[in-house]
Amino acid sequence: MGNYVLCSVCDHNYTHIMGTIQVKDDDNYQATEFIINHQYRIPAKVKYKFRSQGNLHIIFRCESGHFFIKSFDGHKGNVHIDSNPLMDELANYLNKIYKKQKESSLSFDYELLGNIEKFMKQQE
Repeated sequence: MGNYVLCSVCDHNYTHIMGTIQVKDDDNYQATEFIINHQYRIPAKVKYKFRSQGNLHIIFRCESGHFFIKSFDGHKGNVHIDSNPLMDELANYLNKIYKKQKESSLSFDYELLGNIEKFMKQQE
């Protein structure tokens, strides 16, 4: 049997990659820009726990409709896995926004992008 990425909300093993987030930051533990799917840029000044030496956050959605994010943050020569409270808060925010939807989209769309941007702007 193989290893699977499990939903961090319900442990469902049917999960889908929705997109990626990269963070540009300054040396003062502040994010300056969020790049979604290597294409969409969201400028936002947000407190950020890590000074990037490379980071990647992968947004997943399980077939029960929950969002969760696997985080990889480089900081002072170490890569921290799933230690990013900002990404945890983003996943919680998305789960609240989409909780009432009866059908779950398993692909990235502009509505999801807009909700990510709204969350980041609220963090400023």
